[in-house]
Amino acid sequence: MKSLFFLIFVIASCSCAVEFSSRARNFSIELLHYTQKEKEGHVVISPFGIWSLMTGIALGAGGNSRSQLSRAFFLPSNQFTIINGYQNLTRTVLDPTTKGVTLTSKNFMFVDRSFTINPNFEKIMLSDFSAMIRNLNFKEPDTAAKIANNLIQGSGASVSNVLRSDDFEQSRMILTNVITFKGLWGSPFNVSETNVESFYDENKRKMGEVNMMYQRAQLPFSNIQALSSLILELPYGQDRKYCMLILLPYPKVKVEQVYANLQKVSFGEIFDKLQKDINDFGLEDVDVKLPRFKISTNIVLNKPLNSMGVYDIFDPNLANFKDITNEDIFVSAIVHKADIEVTESGTVASAVTSAYFADRISTPNFEANRPFIYFVMEKPTRTVIFGGIYSTPSVF
Repeated sequence: MKSLFFLIFVIASCSCAVEFSSRARNFSIELLHYTQKEKEGHVVISPFGIWSLMTGIALGAGGNSRSQLSRAFFLPSNQFTIINGYQNLTRTVLDPTTKGVTLTSKNFMFVDRSFTINPNFEKIMLSDFSAMIRNLNFKEPDTAAKIANNLIQGSGASVSNVLRSDDFEQSRMILTNVITFKGLWGSPFNVSETNVESFYDENKRKMGEVNMMYQRAQLPFSNIQALSSLILELPYGQDRKYCMLILLPYPKVKVEQVYANLQKVSFGEIFDKLQKDINDFGLEDVDVKLPRFKISTNIVLNKPLNSMGVYDIFDPNLANFKDITNEDIFVSAIVHKADIEVTESGTVASAVTSAYFADRISTPNFEANRPFIYFVMEKPTRTVIFGGIYSTPSVF
């Protein structure tokens, strides 16, 4: 009887090799699209955290299990290329020299004492993925959870109680990734300018109210017709290595339509357009209104991954993890937890009117008072660290 319960917990906390990076980036857009369809509302996920750990899992898979994971996660076939590319990308993304930004990603592997792992896979996770590995007695789930959570918190992660005792009851091995981002805006919002304002749907019907932050600042801003969106870049710190990219759909355009357009417009093209507008118009003042918000997501990723062609790893009769263990195992569930907090100081993730195509004689206006898409990104590699949708108003 096959039994393995993989859990991926990505805890995102925000106060706020390029060729290989495109693989993580392409996966990010597709996963965000299918996750949003599953949630139908607010959502935040960490594609980079998920991709990091699933890349490690793919190295332990064989046959169709490996093929499906490789296609979904845009992984090359050569193991050395995967490991080398992962390390180079991770080194770049997780190297925040930016003042005011902290970013950490930790991998953990908790193994039941009665479960035998292939020594080579254990070596890969330990050496190449920098995973902290611990053998625990899963038959004592309360104790196992306590030890695991202490190890996670003791590693420097700013989270607690990541794992519960019932996570261990039916498991043989648990793989966990914890990623934390904290960023201070390069141009912070003034708390005294925050006011309660209305929030609407795409058809200008009032949905509720939000604490709307405001600032007038020189920020990269553009209109991209191919996305049916206004684009705003909010840098963290001063060097623009990390930023929040906000896509505000035109009135009467749904966020789902913008996600579909992202299949045709790359992040590289978006940043190129932002830079072109800076070259053409200069870095001008923009009037920005953005809700202060906090979003939490807890979702099982099985269905979104099914939509991306990953099936066999979840089937006890088809799963192939020959490079992890000689035992018959499968993935019961992939659970993703994330949260994001956006405040004045930073982040703790087709009707068109003529105004959208006006020249820049007057101060551009970017008023996010309707559903929008956001990405917390490492800009040089175009890597999505967190991403999601703000769609339901709440006063935070």
